[in-house]
Amino acid sequence: MRKRKLGRCWSKSIGERGYRIRLYEARPGGPIMRSVYINGKEDRKSLGLRDKQLAIRKGYELLRALIANEAAIEARTLTVGLLARLYLESPRHLSKKDRTQRDDTRKLERVVAFLGETTRVESLSSSNVERYVMARRNGEAWLVGVTPGSRVGNRTIQADLVILRSALRWAVGERTRKGLRLLREDPLAGVTFPREQNPKRPVMRHDEYLKLLEVAEGVSPLLKLALVVAEGTGRRISACRKLVWSDVLFDEGTIRWRAENDKKGYEQVVPMSEGVRDALLARRESTGAAPDSPVFPGTKRPTEPCGRHLLERWLKRAYDMARLKPQRGGLWHPLRRKWVTERKGYPVKDLAAAGGWRDEQTMLRCYQRADADTVRQIVLHPTQRLHSEVPVG
Repeated sequence: MRKRKLGRCWSKSIGERGYRIRLYEARPGGPIMRSVYINGKEDRKSLGLRDKQLAIRKGYELLRALIANEAAIEARTLTVGLLARLYLESPRHLSKKDRTQRDDTRKLERVVAFLGETTRVESLSSSNVERYVMARRNGEAWLVGVTPGSRVGNRTIQADLVILRSALRWAVGERTRKGLRLLREDPLAGVTFPREQNPKRPVMRHDEYLKLLEVAEGVSPLLKLALVVAEGTGRRISACRKLVWSDVLFDEGTIRWRAENDKKGYEQVVPMSEGVRDALLARRESTGAAPDSPVFPGTKRPTEPCGRHLLERWLKRAYDMARLKPQRGGLWHPLRRKWVTERKGYPVKDLAAAGGWRDEQTMLRCYQRADADTVRQIVLHPTQRLHSEVPVG
């Protein structure tokens, strides 16, 4: 184990049993990267954090997972329970955000308890999936973490099974230094999981936004600012609420969206609109907050960002004051869909970059929605008329 300084960049290496992991800053003060050497190949990925002690702890977790994987492969015995444990200790899982790790762990443990920890992975089939779907849909009392009799839709069931598929696909690609695979093939390849036929993805209308803005000040000045920032940037409320004042670059007219605050670990510096800039500048001048203090401070702990549940309660109260009824399927996310839907016509790649989407297909499938005005324009106003070709000469 060794620790050294490379210029101003921090770096640390840990290793055991032939494995080596290097933790380092790609740039001074930037997100910490991890580099894993397996079979002479290097795999680099951002940990999405800047805390060096936490990075070291995660590094040792990754090292232990690699060693455990090798032991399981050499034993040639893989049960559902062992698969889950190895996957939850793997770099792929541990590199996710903490909240995502908790959610995925809970879902995978529920599926594993249903299938049976000692069940051989190779024996899984579509029948196992169908039995789980029926039990989960009916809210069977013996399922882990399920309220007895609580019925759920296809989307919830699909989310449970998707994490199982992720673990299986990870196992297919996992190898030891000897080149052996943890799993030869995915036993559920080709099995169809239930899908939501009509998912609820509401879009906030601009008139609703203006009515909420009118009453937001009566709930909290921070709610009004949050509405302006979310509507003007198209970002998730989780990313908005974690902004600190040093992320807002007034002179350049940009906002830095940190990787550790983004669901997908996407770091960007993006221009801000005049309305967002004016709202943030007015708030900064009225509070005189320090550069490292949060833009949206908590009510009980001003040095920490306010909680998402508090922002949800505030928004619900604003709906009541404005005599509006929230659409089913989301509170803050409809603003994100509003932002991208109102910007149709721009190149898809640029639109995704401006709004913080790494996957353009996700943006088109789940966020940008059809609207009546655009459909009417398409039907009534063709861009051109097609005519038969007339011979020349």
